[in-house]
Amino acid sequence: MPGERLLVVDDDPGSLSYMSLALEQAGYSVRRATDGLSALVAIEGEPPALVVSDLQMPGMNGLDLLESIKQRWPQVLVIVTTVEEEVATIVEVVQRGAMNYLVKPVSPAVLRSAAAKALAHGATRTPAPLDACVPEMVGVSPAIVRVRQAVALASRSDVNVIVVGETGTGKELAARALHRLSSLAGGPFIPHNCAVTPPEMFDSEFFGHRRGAFTGADRDRAGILREAHGGVLFLDELECLGLANQAKLLRVLDDGEIRPVGSETSRPVSVRFVAATNRPPQAMLASRELREDLYYRLRGFQIEVPPLRDRSEDIVPLTDHILGGSRAGLTARAREALQICHWPGNIRQLRNVLRSANTVAGGGPIDIRHLDLSDCGQPETPRLSSTLPSGPLSPRTLHGVERQAIEHALRMHNGNLSRAAEALGIHRSTLRRKLREP
Repeated sequence: MPGERLLVVDDDPGSLSYMSLALEQAGYSVRRATDGLSALVAIEGEPPALVVSDLQMPGMNGLDLLESIKQRWPQVLVIVTTVEEEVATIVEVVQRGAMNYLVKPVSPAVLRSAAAKALAHGATRTPAPLDACVPEMVGVSPAIVRVRQAVALASRSDVNVIVVGETGTGKELAARALHRLSSLAGGPFIPHNCAVTPPEMFDSEFFGHRRGAFTGADRDRAGILREAHGGVLFLDELECLGLANQAKLLRVLDDGEIRPVGSETSRPVSVRFVAATNRPPQAMLASRELREDLYYRLRGFQIEVPPLRDRSEDIVPLTDHILGGSRAGLTARAREALQICHWPGNIRQLRNVLRSANTVAGGGPIDIRHLDLSDCGQPETPRLSSTLPSGPLSPRTLHGVERQAIEHALRMHNGNLSRAAEALGIHRSTLRRKLREP
């Protein structure tokens, strides 16, 4: 807010002068310091509302200064500027309490927007604990616990985030939880699937347009970046934008401004980007489907949401959640069948299967006969006669044959553990123990 006292810390005279002037032009009262120790002396005399500090400085660097400020003046907000884009460094900056980080060179619009956002939201924000309640992400597995912790950690700052995960794993749920826990919770959350934006409509869709700018533009349109101003823009399937339009989005990240189609003036926007992709980013970088500079601008944090097949212990909690929290609606045989599926469509597929089964069961208990698991990826097992090795059997080989026999029995009995155990001539508890073995 104009009139607030700010402190800019940088050992580079040019950078110090440039950033100070940009903030002074926005109406802030700005003091300057050329190193960490001088900054501490200045804060001791008159604590500012916000410190903008370089990361790499001789003597006391930006991380040490940040830690000292948070220990002695926890109410003082800090933004760190850096030429580095190392994810580990950025994560450490946020963990130590920085409100944001900005990659140099910082445009005046981006610097002023970051300062205004920090001052508007930071003073009243209580950082989410790492064990914060994230009901959107259901489960008890270590994998989903790590996701909830990552969401809580990312919510402590205003840095941009990339969420990676297969289709149907809950990437948008993670983004919504992040928004809810963050200082921007009072602002809008705008979801947008980039795959549905025709390349030629990108400018109008994202930047908006003026009436009469082109044929069919019969009224002004704000565009999704203005709609998300002061909040979060969730961009799903980011790579579908195409390289040319990715470059335009990068320009917004660098400048903090947009120009609607048909307008002669630019408008400032303050948006936190949460982008999502269902493919590994490194593979898309290698195939040149994703711009490297855009990726690193967006990857303040990267949250990886695991596929359902890697968190089978979450099947029952998810089932209870989808069916309304009551296990009485699902028989033991049905639960066992659900737990051995691979779920290529992940949680979205599980939800559809359960809702369909609930309809087929007519409101009664859902048994295995009500479940359509034909597309759920039950493990394929070759016939034992074609896979038995010739020659002496080693313990390792014997274990493999035993595993194949178990998987074959489960498949033949639609995942029913009791019937599979009976067919194998072993007790049900023995079968469950063997299934847990690597």
